[in-house]
Amino acid sequence: MEKPAHNNANKTGKTNNANKTGQTNNANKTSQTKTTKTAPGTGLNTKTSTKPKPNTNTTTTPKPSKNLIILIVTAVVTIIVIAIVLIVATNQPSSDSIPIGDQGQAKIVKTEVSQIQYETYDNGLVSFEHPASWKVEVAPVDYIHYTFKAYNPENPTYMFLFGMKMEGALKSERARQVYASYYPDAPFSKIAAIDPQTTEAFYKIWNQNSDYNNSSLGTNFFSHLNNFKVVDNLGKDMMGGDILRATYTDVNGKPAEGLFTAAVKSVGTYYISENIWNPFGPQVDVSPLNIYNIMIMSAPEAEFINWQKPLDHCLSTIQFSNAFIAGFNQEEDTLLKTIQANQKVYDQISDMIMDSWNKRNNSYDIISQKQSDATLGYERVYDTETGEIYKAYNGFTDDYTGNRYQPITDNMYTETISGYIEK
Repeated sequence: MEKPAHNNANKTGKTNNANKTGQTNNANKTSQTKTTKTAPGTGLNTKTSTKPKPNTNTTTTPKPSKNLIILIVTAVVTIIVIAIVLIVATNQPSSDSIPIGDQGQAKIVKTEVSQIQYETYDNGLVSFEHPASWKVEVAPVDYIHYTFKAYNPENPTYMFLFGMKMEGALKSERARQVYASYYPDAPFSKIAAIDPQTTEAFYKIWNQNSDYNNSSLGTNFFSHLNNFKVVDNLGKDMMGGDILRATYTDVNGKPAEGLFTAAVKSVGTYYISENIWNPFGPQVDVSPLNIYNIMIMSAPEAEFINWQKPLDHCLSTIQFSNAFIAGFNQEEDTLLKTIQANQKVYDQISDMIMDSWNKRNNSYDIISQKQSDATLGYERVYDTETGEIYKAYNGFTDDYTGNRYQPITDNMYTETISGYIEK
């Protein structure tokens, strides 16, 4: 009997074709397979086992590009820098605060005047610029006596007033008494006399004449200037009136200060006997006076030095329209010629006032401002970087440990402050 013949492949139990590795070619998958093959000429089945091998066709992960890496690094660095800036900014005092050692920070509060904005008033007759929050009133009078004012409705002591003309005052109390004796209802007998005929004397009797004018006009347009006291005479305006710096007490009893001017003019002389039954007796001049260019700039006493320029701005921007001049033409000649000669005549008056103000004696300012600071509990310092002057709470220079804010010198008391330093 013949022995069965075996294929060489059966010696190893492996196939000679592509299945030697136990892999399928279509999907490149690794698998464990069992194949049954009949050996030629034997009729016997042989089992062939193949062990799985690692897949040599695995996908390789692509490396990130150089540009992408640079972009990511840049973004991370930017975020870190922003975070550092925010942290530093959070820990730094703001521009309106000042470190004061262990006691924390003091804050800067800007003054109203340092942030002032203007708006234009124009009623078709007169126009001028005034602080935006202020109110404007016009007295109910004719062209000759045209008078208007702008003021802070929350504190009317902050005020600019301008009047073309007032009249009716006599030159002496003797003349007024003569009128009062024979014509008791005449305006001349009720209006206080201006004696001597000066700007200061006019404002000394301001209250009496204001009461008369308010009563006659049915208004409260004219407010009182109590305890009027001249501090300095700064010279003449272009109409010949004195430019006075003066203090007074307002209607609430608080001290106030301002610049005042008015030109008191005599229109001639007219003598009559004090006793009409005795024409050869003592004579008195009863010719009335005219007062032109009445101007008031005022503020609370400690604040006027800061508000002088904004108040002067009201004056410098006054312009009368052609309609006003046409209406004025038939009523008055003296002022008309001045207005027609230069529509911006009040800008010139403003320049004269500013020039006089700048040349004033500063000793009063220094003394009064020091007294005000002592009363209100302030000490003044200035910013060495900006030159701005501040009123600081009393004791600030003891608390402050830096070098930027230093005590002011005496001549700096004449300058406008920019704000307050408060705890």
